[in-house]
Amino acid sequence: FGKFIEIHFDQRGRVSGAAIRSYLLERSRVVHIADPERNYHCFYQLCDGASPEEAELLKLPPGPNRAQHFHYLNQSRCFELQGKSSNAEEYSKTRSAMRVIGISEEEQLSILRVVAAVLHLGNVEFREKGDKLRIAKHADTTLDTVASLLSCDRKKLQDSLCTVKRKVGGETIKSALDVKAATVRRDTLAKTLYSKLFDWIVQKVNRSIGQDPRAMAIIGVLDIYGFE
Repeated sequence: FGKFIEIHFDQRGRVSGAAIRSYLLERSRVVHIADPERNYHCFYQLCDGASPEEAELLKLPPGPNRAQHFHYLNQSRCFELQGKSSNAEEYSKTRSAMRVIGISEEEQLSILRVVAAVLHLGNVEFREKGDKLRIAKHADTTLDTVASLLSCDRKKLQDSLCTVKRKVGGETIKSALDVKAATVRRDTLAKTLYSKLFDWIVQKVNRSIGQDPRAMAIIGVLDIYGFE
């Protein structure tokens, strides 16, 4: 993503605050990656760094190599960054950083639930039977997990993924999507969840930094991803 960092100054020219403005978040990376690229680091950190209690709560697969079980991650064979800290170590640093900026333990758990829900959502598959679309049998419990992590109604979640409502005259008609359209909906939901969570965390960071709404002057630093 690109970010615009604002440094705020008061009328005496002293630094009085700062803020981060994000834009152009690469939402498509959440659902599609090319080998040997990686998805966003938080997914691998969660898979390798979650405690046994967290893994059970978030319904993560047992044993090592959890990332390999998720469709959004196993499109590439790059699960670790060579010469860098391990995913588990980075997970611990991320949790510490969240505490530093004032994200409570309860809020952190909510963040983890959304991140895990996105991963599980990628494993939801669809099958057509006649003119009806249904969740693939092996993915039935996966949809249950997503609904539980997001604290939403399972049937409403399934309907939102599998059907479309159209108004014809004064009547509302609900019809089934095909597998391709349902998969697009699934991926759109995953991207939306991730981007909304990202925006929320940026807001928390800005509150921690301390913005100055009465700043007399601003210096802006533009950091565009992909450019050195």
